[in-house]
Amino acid sequence: MADELNDVPPAGDAPFHALEDRFFEVSIDMLCVLDFNGYFKRVNPAWERILGFTRKELISRPFIDFVHPDDRERTLQQNARVRAGGHALAFENRYLCTDGSYRWLRWNAVSDFNERVIYSAARDITENKKAEEEREQLVRELQTALAEVRTLREILPICSYCRKIRDDENFWHTVEAYIARHTATKFTHGICPSCMIKLEPEFEARAKRLSADTRDTSK
Repeated sequence: MADELNDVPPAGDAPFHALEDRFFEVSIDMLCVLDFNGYFKRVNPAWERILGFTRKELISRPFIDFVHPDDRERTLQQNARVRAGGHALAFENRYLCTDGSYRWLRWNAVSDFNERVIYSAARDITENKKAEEEREQLVRELQTALAEVRTLREILPICSYCRKIRDDENFWHTVEAYIARHTATKFTHGICPSCMIKLEPEFEARAKRLSADTRDTSK
């Protein structure tokens, strides 16, 4: 009689289990139960929403099939540590989507050795990764710009006659060619008033006449 009573779940457990199931279903994070053989036993709807695979597809294949090839070795190493009793804290890897793209996930996981399963929660951090990459790209661009400024601040050997610059390999370049080679600067060409007077003597006479006419008109 006592054994029969022990087999009957406590009356208060049913609402609790229903609450657990509800939490599992509505969580915005990707929750899963993975067995020690490498197959998902249960995944919540967030997996379908983020990756596009149905829950049936996800539990029918080894979990490692969905991991990016470049991340598989370290993912299997992390999985082995968790199965041995360790924890996964903020572990990151990429998972395949139905459209062929990959999403970055950050994992926390713990094992239950008696049940031979791993309980895991993952969060999609793809947008964070993109923002981080953009920041790193901006830093690289700023570092390149600073390097260009430092290069231009160095003492440059320049010819006193033709004004060409000698580079580190002992080749001579025009100023435009040298700066274009060492920076992202581009040139447009025009002619300043002083050079215009030297090259076109009539320009000075026309400029003086124009200036005189302007003064007369203003009187």
